[in-house]
Amino acid sequence: FFGSAWGLHNTGQNGACQNGAGTPDMDMDAPKAWDVTTGDPNIPVLIMDTGVQQNHPDINQIAGEDFTGQGGGGGPVNECDNHGTPVAGCVSSIIDNNLGTVGVAPGSRVASARIFISNNSCNGSWSAQFSWGVDALAWAEAMGVRVTNNSNYYGGTSSALEDKYDQTRNNGMIHFASAGNNSSSNITYPANLSTVNAIAALDDDGNLAPFSNWGTGLAFSAPGLDIVTTDRTGSDGWVEGDYVCAWGTSFASPYSAGVAALVLSVESSLDAFDVEQVMQESSVDLGAPGYDTIFGWGFVNAHQAILEVPPPCPWDLDDSGDVGVKDMLFLLGTWGPCPKKGDCPADFDGDGSVGVKDLLILLGNWGPCP
Repeated sequence: FFGSAWGLHNTGQNGACQNGAGTPDMDMDAPKAWDVTTGDPNIPVLIMDTGVQQNHPDINQIAGEDFTGQGGGGGPVNECDNHGTPVAGCVSSIIDNNLGTVGVAPGSRVASARIFISNNSCNGSWSAQFSWGVDALAWAEAMGVRVTNNSNYYGGTSSALEDKYDQTRNNGMIHFASAGNNSSSNITYPANLSTVNAIAALDDDGNLAPFSNWGTGLAFSAPGLDIVTTDRTGSDGWVEGDYVCAWGTSFASPYSAGVAALVLSVESSLDAFDVEQVMQESSVDLGAPGYDTIFGWGFVNAHQAILEVPPPCPWDLDDSGDVGVKDMLFLLGTWGPCPKKGDCPADFDGDGSVGVKDLLILLGNWGPCP
């Protein structure tokens, strides 16, 4: 189904899940990103949901955990726990296995934290406790997880959950959540937290999907309509078979989380704030110029995000492995205004010129690169 995965590579095709042809190149440029990295298996993505089928043949994952007390081991427990498996496929459906589809970060792995119990009506409703989310984040933290995704929303708020999101973000974990499917300017909780990146859904022409929420605090937008992804296998899941056509900000969010995983796969030393900055600077601007509350910083782009990753030792201007006299001489040789933005490697403070502040930054990092 790769040919139908317009969010990864849009040729203007009319794929298996689409109602019409999309706009060519309105996508995340995933194949270009995969020429650099498909993701690092040591950069797992936490899927906080109703469980991910643990033995799905087309999802790259590590063993999950159930935080509801029902003992599901991270997998679905009841017949209506169908939401998490399609979400996970958007991140890490396996590449080059001649099977099904592919996620945006197929070399990364997902870790399922079952923190929602689907109601037996199978109408998309569920029950949960905030403490389950807190425990899931603590579990992920202990495993060294760097990226999380929550494609659900709560009807209330929790200071304990907010504190855990804040603490883990400050310690290097970057969080994503779906903005909601109410066609509303009010982003749902926890996506509306300042510590969580709220994601809106786009169609295959780059328009805001008609169901998608938007509004103040929106971070990014990503494919969320006519998405081909993994379903629970066989007679389980939303449809008969192993794959499903899905829609919702629930799928835009894990696509964005997968892009973050690719960024960290290139440079794992980045903290959450660095990753967010990389994604902001690399997203394709849509709508009003610059940030807006319809598309956020824009359409996440996997390839451009990788290109924006700063080198691990930017002060090593001669690529020798340490910062020394040659680097200082290079800096002094480019003293003054930069010819153009982005074409001035010694402009460490980003003010458009090489000067005293840049020299002090270089001197402050003198010696071997970390």
